[in-house]
Amino acid sequence: MKSRNIFIFTKQFVLILCLCPVLLFGQSYSSETLQSLAENFQTPGEEYRPHVWWHWLGSNFSKEGITKDLEAMKEAGIGGATIFNIASSVQESHFPMENNPWPGQTFRSEAYWDAMKHTMKEARRLGLKIGLHGTPGYSTTGGPWITEERGMKALVSSKTIAEGGKILDIVLPQPELPEFTGYDSKYTPDYKPWKATKYWDVTVIAVPDMDTPSVNNVLEISDCMDADGHLRWQAPTGKWVIYRYGYAPTMAHPHPLPDDIIGKAWEVDKMSREDNEYHWQQLLDPLKKHIGEYFGNTFTYIWVDSYESGYQNWTSGFRKEFIRLKGYDPIPWIAIYQYKNKKELEYHFSAWHSPKFESDIPDIQLFLKDYDDVVNRLFTDNGWQIAREMLHKYGLNFYWEPYGGPFSTYEGAMIADIPVGEFWSSEEEVYGNPHILRAAVEFNKRIIAAEAFTGAPVFSRYNEDPAFLKHTLDGGYASGYNLYFLHHWVHQPFDDKYQPGMGMGWWGTHFSRFQTWYKPGKAFFTYMARCQMLLQQGDYIHSKEHSTHRRIPEAEIFFVINSHDKVEKTYSFPVKDRVPELWDAYRGTIRHTSKWRQEGDSVYVDLNLGKDESMFVVFPYIGGKYNVLPEIEVVGETQTLIDGPWNVIFLPKLENSFKRKLLSLVDWSKQEDEALKYFSGTARYEKTIYIAPADLKTDKRIVLDLGELYDIAALEINGENAGVLWMPPYKTDISPYLKAGTNKLVVCITNNWANRLIGDEQYPADFEWGQDRSEEGRAMKAFPDWFLNDKQRPSKGRKTFNVWYYYRKDSPLYPAGLLGPVRLIKESIKENSR
Repeated sequence: MKSRNIFIFTKQFVLILCLCPVLLFGQSYSSETLQSLAENFQTPGEEYRPHVWWHWLGSNFSKEGITKDLEAMKEAGIGGATIFNIASSVQESHFPMENNPWPGQTFRSEAYWDAMKHTMKEARRLGLKIGLHGTPGYSTTGGPWITEERGMKALVSSKTIAEGGKILDIVLPQPELPEFTGYDSKYTPDYKPWKATKYWDVTVIAVPDMDTPSVNNVLEISDCMDADGHLRWQAPTGKWVIYRYGYAPTMAHPHPLPDDIIGKAWEVDKMSREDNEYHWQQLLDPLKKHIGEYFGNTFTYIWVDSYESGYQNWTSGFRKEFIRLKGYDPIPWIAIYQYKNKKELEYHFSAWHSPKFESDIPDIQLFLKDYDDVVNRLFTDNGWQIAREMLHKYGLNFYWEPYGGPFSTYEGAMIADIPVGEFWSSEEEVYGNPHILRAAVEFNKRIIAAEAFTGAPVFSRYNEDPAFLKHTLDGGYASGYNLYFLHHWVHQPFDDKYQPGMGMGWWGTHFSRFQTWYKPGKAFFTYMARCQMLLQQGDYIHSKEHSTHRRIPEAEIFFVINSHDKVEKTYSFPVKDRVPELWDAYRGTIRHTSKWRQEGDSVYVDLNLGKDESMFVVFPYIGGKYNVLPEIEVVGETQTLIDGPWNVIFLPKLENSFKRKLLSLVDWSKQEDEALKYFSGTARYEKTIYIAPADLKTDKRIVLDLGELYDIAALEINGENAGVLWMPPYKTDISPYLKAGTNKLVVCITNNWANRLIGDEQYPADFEWGQDRSEEGRAMKAFPDWFLNDKQRPSKGRKTFNVWYYYRKDSPLYPAGLLGPVRLIKESIKENSR
């Protein structure tokens, strides 16, 4: 039997009723018709565009930079931004950067509110949507309005061993209070933990020191202790272990905080209804006062990132709530748990963080499950549900990544107006959060957003390009996500001569107006918009490893990817008596195909997808009135090599342009000429090609194959934009742009920042280095005086300016340029229509 690769879609799928419209960016939303989708496929509407996380680094913001950032987003095909107010020196362990150029621009200062008003005005002018993170920093809920009293709390205890059979007259020590060691404290010289200063007693419990004590043996003796911890108790005969229980702030604080509120802000008590209502009121009332006219239109949502606030296992009413919910008192069980484990009570006491227990204490395991259930209930009912209610009261939506903490992700996805997952830029497969997907289906959540391309420095070091990102991009779509918020687009407040500029420490993929390929990258963002347009339609049916399936009243829609090196040829779809169409989001085309067959209850379609290529396969129920291109069958071809010399104009990001004549196509990074070796920017390869009239007949097609290139190519033919190629194979039909005779071909190749950054490291640093994090890189410790005073740079060889440095002098260079071979493929074709 002839060997073939077959990708099988399951025939068992969930039938889902039509979903109710949901709120998307503050507006009612419903599925489009197949005809309207087809008509908008080339240029999707703004509501389908990807959004970005827009990090403002401390006091480093400017109205000029805000306008430039927003205009660049609009130009690149971005639909909006989520503002995060984080530390100016996030790269230096979240502590203040020295030489602050704008010391007066503190969090919520007059200058801050002026910048926020300017942001909303400009976003409205440009038709962009704006959101804000629900706390300064990127986790989780809190701020300078939260004190220790309103902060997260943990149960603490002290232990005293005493002999009974007499009146005990002793002082029970106050439990040791929690210390918060901070984030990345190992990189901060002379770091001192933040220790709680508040404490509240709960009770005193005596446990008989015996082999098998139980909750029936323990005694509550809190009435025998005064406010100073002095215990006077007639102790029964025997040895007793006496626990003094109380609770105290965990001292967890939002992070990384803007400089002026470091040490002055705490995470709100996640289990207190009163404190959560207070938090949201303090967050929202000033926003309403200063930008209220934009609420619900330009300013449409509050975002809460994934949970990074640590443990919380107590609140002021916890004992009473536990008894209400579970019907018994948790305190005796806590004492038995502590006694049997022979150690001090851990601050993070709960099954959520505790180690697995031995099978000989199953009752404690059941108690811990009850305990975690109560924690979840209070987090959910008094925390996250309050968040939603308060935001709706102010006319805003709740966007939330409901995972990472001691609460139900499933319930969280139900509560959120837009539930959000995440994926990181990598070479690995992407899998959607199953709890979020299940809740989204069961509770009619049409949109499942994703924090997209959060990058670790091994993959994101100013070397990212669309071809690399497409693997995880498509993996996210295939796993069920259908609206991306790109991590990140850091605000650039300074003069444009300082590039690549600000970054969020060593984290994140570098989308910004200073990215080398941000202009030709519009094709990459348009691809996202096309995918999101189709993937937001109708009912979600299922996601499998390399696909997702949605249904609208007029069609079945499948998105399929090939994430393997081998070519995937045949795919199976669980449909019957339907004719497939191929909707290509990369090219923006819709075509017929004859390469399919019906077998039983499935349709098999040949797609011939190369590595990381994708396709929408759409099965209309009835014929559409939109334009569907005929299938192209190649019946013969000849190839012509376009060889040297090439006239090339080099346009560096930060220097004057220059020209070179290249006798052949070469890798810039391997040249002795340092202007090429360390080049980052765009190079215009120009060539004159001759096309015979016979090659332009209707049964002919001319394909340009650029071969190997790094990293993205924009084409011009006879002065006309002929498209952008941002992933292999770098080939496209150029017939519509050609004329008989002489044609001018321009191939604009843009590479990434890496080689220029490595080139700069050949010269002395004209600033002070911060902490060195080895493979993660190192920081600029402070803005140098020449930068602050706009003076000439001391190190003449350095061209770039950025706050985080991934590279060293001996870092290997990246391939760059057009390597080819470049060929014209002249094809004889036959068109097949339905």
